[in-house]
Amino acid sequence: MNREQIEAVCTANRIRELRLNPVHGKFDAAHLKEINRRIFQDLPGLGFPEVTPGQFRPPVPAGLDWIKTRSLESVSATSCVAYSRMDDAAQAQLDRILEQQANPEGLKALKTAEFTRAIGELYAEIDYIHPFRDGNSRTLREFTRQLAEASGYRIDWARFNRQPAGRDILYIARDLDVNKLAVPHIQDLGARRDVMVHARRFQQESEPVRSIARRHPARPGGRV
Repeated sequence: MNREQIEAVCTANRIRELRLNPVHGKFDAAHLKEINRRIFQDLPGLGFPEVTPGQFRPPVPAGLDWIKTRSLESVSATSCVAYSRMDDAAQAQLDRILEQQANPEGLKALKTAEFTRAIGELYAEIDYIHPFRDGNSRTLREFTRQLAEASGYRIDWARFNRQPAGRDILYIARDLDVNKLAVPHIQDLGARRDVMVHARRFQQESEPVRSIARRHPARPGGRV
């Protein structure tokens, strides 16, 4: 088995465990870190010491940007997305977002349409900060799943993972939302141009995460 296959098997098993034994926390940064730690805990012991479960990535040096280019499975294209520098300001922003928006009691009081909009916005804002070096998507999906359940809803992110086209729909939607938040903060003009070109390529054919959530409305105790 190669690295990708080993990681897929180990993390899938740990995610299943989290369904049975979720993290009991306050939906703060410590809660987010513990979910990441549990999902990726096996990899360092299997010969991947570069994986640091439960630890935020180091800040990007001043003047540089954190840019990722992702190959898509169902179309001959790539998606280019920018994230925060994960500096002190980004970490403080993460704490504010979690304190203000990851509140089960507040989310529980929302009507269905309001809840789906709120969870989509929360997902995009945390994903833009992108606190971990790797595994942000799996960590964030599990975090929002647990948050939704604590708020009386159920999110079924797995339905997007059954086919390559479904995975790409979620990836592109997520990247569109993230890039809207990222573009004003990108320091390198070339990187900003690349991100904007990629965003324009997809924005006519796709929709952001919050729109997907609204198009697949949740019901209390049901699915988003």
